[in-house]
Amino acid sequence: MKPTSPGKTGYYVLEGLNSFATSYYFNYLMFLLQREHGFTNSNNLAVGAVHGFLYVGASWYAGRFGQRHGYFTSLRIGFAGMAASVALGWILPGAAGQIAALLCWTVTMCFTWPMLEALVAEHEPHDRLPRRLGLYNVTWAAAAAAGYFLGGSIFERLGRTSLYWLPVGIHVAQFFATWLLERRHDAWLATAPPVETWKPTEAELAGKPKYFQTLAWIGNPFAYMAANTLVAVVPGIAASAGLNIEQAGQLMALWYVVRTVTFAVLWHWKGWHYRFGWFAGAFLLLVAGFVSVMTTSQVWVLVAGQVAFGWATGLLYYSSLFYALDGSDTQGEHGGIHEAFIGLGIGTGPAISTLALWLTGAAAAPAVAVGGTLLVGLGASVAVWRRGRTAAVAALSRN
Repeated sequence: MKPTSPGKTGYYVLEGLNSFATSYYFNYLMFLLQREHGFTNSNNLAVGAVHGFLYVGASWYAGRFGQRHGYFTSLRIGFAGMAASVALGWILPGAAGQIAALLCWTVTMCFTWPMLEALVAEHEPHDRLPRRLGLYNVTWAAAAAAGYFLGGSIFERLGRTSLYWLPVGIHVAQFFATWLLERRHDAWLATAPPVETWKPTEAELAGKPKYFQTLAWIGNPFAYMAANTLVAVVPGIAASAGLNIEQAGQLMALWYVVRTVTFAVLWHWKGWHYRFGWFAGAFLLLVAGFVSVMTTSQVWVLVAGQVAFGWATGLLYYSSLFYALDGSDTQGEHGGIHEAFIGLGIGTGPAISTLALWLTGAAAAPAVAVGGTLLVGLGASVAVWRRGRTAAVAALSRN
């Protein structure tokens, strides 16, 4: 019997390699900027803000581009561009060269993630989509955790140039792999059975309130707002604590690992689908975990905070991707929207932190400013939920 969807192992391999390479390059570029070019927390946060805001527009465009011109065309542009961008940073070792390379890398990376998400989701029966997305999430999160945990050891033991040649090698391999995967993909489509159209019943529609997509598009940017603020200041925290790069990577990888475990739990357990309580609880843990990790000087608080932070970022991310693609027929474009909202968070968190540091000069300013902004996001989520519930009750009364 012919399978109802093409084999997707190759897409997961591409995804895992992409996650490892991008995690290593971006996170440890922050260390390089701080240690070799004298960047302060404020400088790193400013770089993170520009990176994030550039990611917004590039992701939105790339999702639409891939939907119109083909997922594999977009992937090849992305992988080739990322390899060339990282190589640029290798060739131009000064601070300006590193920033230019990062910005080029940011734009071209946006041509990869929406397409990988779309290839995993396309031609999937509705009942199999959650499983596909679950494996997708576990794969990229585990690879990102490995990139962060092992990255410090790689950087110190293989030398600073590994920040360039390792990602370049991975992206070149990904580029050539797309040709083989495209041939297999097209061969399958040539003889594929018609895609079975899923039409939800009224009961199923009632159990899938549309406002959950709005909630997820609120929650995920706030999660990335917190995460990328934390990533930008880790080099400064490590320097203050007297940690080398290897020690810092191993210590701060905990929340990455917890996020991976969270994805695995949410993959196999569906009780969180379309339930506001789980979403709101994750948002509260996001605030508590972020503030504790940013301000603590005690190991047990750091560990507990990272556990809370990892669970929160995991559930909020999973919600965003699931609700964006659940029932969608334009996965590439929706994947681009999903990534654009991620970019909004990536840019806004560091931008708020930079402004807070500039206005106050207080070391705790980023934690207070971003933590307060996260509470605003939680309040907005509650407002959306209450408005959605009220509209649903009104619709039922009219029927």
